[in-house]
Amino acid sequence: MKPDRRAAGKSKMRSRRAQVLAAGCALLILVTPGSAGASSLRPAASTVNLTWETMWSGPTLLLLKQMTTAFNASHPGIVVTETNIPSATGDAKLSSQIAAGDPPSIFTEWNPVIGEYAAAGSIISMNPFLKGAYKNFKSWEYPLAAATGTYKGQLVGIPMSLNSWALYYNKSILKAAGITSPPTTLAQLTADQAKEWVIKGGKLQQIGMYPGANGFEYFATFFGALNCFNSAGQYDYANTKTCPGATKVMDWLTNFKPYPYAQVNSMNATYGAVAGGDDDPFVAGKEGFNMDGPWEGAQNVPDANPAMEGNFGVVPFPGTVAGPSTIGQGNFNIIPKGASDPAAAFEFITWLAGFNNVKFTANMDPQGGWVPASPQIAAAPAYQNYVKKFPWMSTYLEQMSSKYSQAPVLTTHESQAENAMVTASNNVEDGTMTPAQGLTYIDTRANSNT
Repeated sequence: MKPDRRAAGKSKMRSRRAQVLAAGCALLILVTPGSAGASSLRPAASTVNLTWETMWSGPTLLLLKQMTTAFNASHPGIVVTETNIPSATGDAKLSSQIAAGDPPSIFTEWNPVIGEYAAAGSIISMNPFLKGAYKNFKSWEYPLAAATGTYKGQLVGIPMSLNSWALYYNKSILKAAGITSPPTTLAQLTADQAKEWVIKGGKLQQIGMYPGANGFEYFATFFGALNCFNSAGQYDYANTKTCPGATKVMDWLTNFKPYPYAQVNSMNATYGAVAGGDDDPFVAGKEGFNMDGPWEGAQNVPDANPAMEGNFGVVPFPGTVAGPSTIGQGNFNIIPKGASDPAAAFEFITWLAGFNNVKFTANMDPQGGWVPASPQIAAAPAYQNYVKKFPWMSTYLEQMSSKYSQAPVLTTHESQAENAMVTASNNVEDGTMTPAQGLTYIDTRANSNT
């Protein structure tokens, strides 16, 4: 079995989220006192002090400071202070703080552990706050956003931004390979990417496409296989009768066995994708197709390789089920058990999402290529101006409203399932496991109580 490459895959995903926030540092924030809009759920007599704990670092911290300053100025009676901890130890520290009875008021979570926290009672339900001015909050969000933050009917996480994934293509590489238009079927994509690989003298010079460590997790929704469980609520991807799409994902991943995964990883490292840089093989003009979020075109390309601007397009991934679609993910704010003043924390969290704060958020989200938490923000003039500047952004917005997009069901074994998917994807891609073995491995590891 090949080594688990989860760390490399996750570092790129986390770095993209960090880059998204960092890009917003250039935003000029205009604060209008009293702009909160929503009725307060807290007593107005005294000042409430909230601690917001995040796992970001570097230039991102400037943006977080700007956000808290804007909120504090427009919400008399609440003072939010942001603190940050290393992402590698963030969840462990949060768990310790909750156990000690001294958690932060708000924690921003992007790892697949929200279901685990909810099942353990480590975070609180926000359902009690969905009243008054907030009674329609969940319907204000994109359905995908609401579903991704809901555990057994309880709202436990609210995104301040969402992720959406689509297929990037390099126009000049397509033309050089004799391809006249981006693929509209999975068979076309598989055949087209095969024409784009360039390996000379045993050295990789250009990639067609390579799903990598996140192969199964990110692509399952396009095959109708994101959520497969048996009657007992256990992961059941290996069951070909109830989850045929899982086999289709793995069968598709076997198409990448002929390609040198070690050299692909090396190229990723060279361009900074693994280490968290803005650059990656696609941005560098060395990859024909790449599955990524809007920050790739809105931020990474202009920052790292302006020559690529105008040389790429974005289309929905052509899976085996109807689309367009995406997997529901994002930066979710949660309220830990034992947090002081949860009502005020909820007020801050919804403000970060853009609720009764549409104008501010519509100006902020484009700075990092963010997909907003609500269609109201997407429809705002500032965001629509951004879409006019980057027309390909409309693909991501269409996916957020699509009935085919799916949110991963929050479970008590989320992180185990993701780790297993990463290992199985790598091993199926390089031929260490058969598709059936990969699915069995996912089910076994994901359902383990150890």
